[in-house]
Amino acid sequence: MKKNLPHTLILSSLFLLILSACGTNAIEVEPTVVFENEYAEVVKVSLDPGEFLSAHAGTERVIYALTDYAIEWEEQGENLGTKSWNKGDAHFHEAGEHAAKNNGTTTAEWLVFAKKDAELPECPENTLEYDVNTISPEFTKLLLDNDYFRLTEVTLPPDNHIPLHVGINRIIYSLTDYQVLFESDQNESGEKQFKAGDVHWHEACQHSLENNGDVAAKYLVASYKN
Repeated sequence: MKKNLPHTLILSSLFLLILSACGTNAIEVEPTVVFENEYAEVVKVSLDPGEFLSAHAGTERVIYALTDYAIEWEEQGENLGTKSWNKGDAHFHEAGEHAAKNNGTTTAEWLVFAKKDAELPECPENTLEYDVNTISPEFTKLLLDNDYFRLTEVTLPPDNHIPLHVGINRIIYSLTDYQVLFESDQNESGEKQFKAGDVHWHEACQHSLENNGDVAAKYLVASYKN
């Protein structure tokens, strides 16, 4: 009796055949999970030229480019051609199977912020209406905002502070080394020091912070809406 191959296996095989036909010595790589809890996951992808990710499933997610890069992109078994991004760009993907290959000449690196199946902690009294973008717009850059996520880049120079504001359930990703004085209504107060690449989770709270270090504090705030 003839057996049907799993859909994902067929997609992966087709992607490999495409790479072979192009005469490349492609190397498959696995993403690195840099943070995970019951609510969310952050993955870092790093592809050198010629490396690829085979077809795999993904939930709704935000992508943040850590470098300038160009990749060959595939969704649901369809090759969508080359997609190019600049460092600091952000975009959103709906759930679905996808694959990628670095067909450029430089390393492609990006972050993936994804939500897991668990329901987020409730925070009816804390809303994004009074988040950091509203309270201190001079220090923020709103990169993406939709029904699932809000992604904000914050750059806080030394000796500056962000007054009391609201944050919903969120992930903080440090883009630089920095230290801040953090005050919160959730007993997380004190001096905090972070290295570039550090990731941590906050449940919804009201908080303020001051850069008491010598260099700018630069970080991402990935707010999870639902």
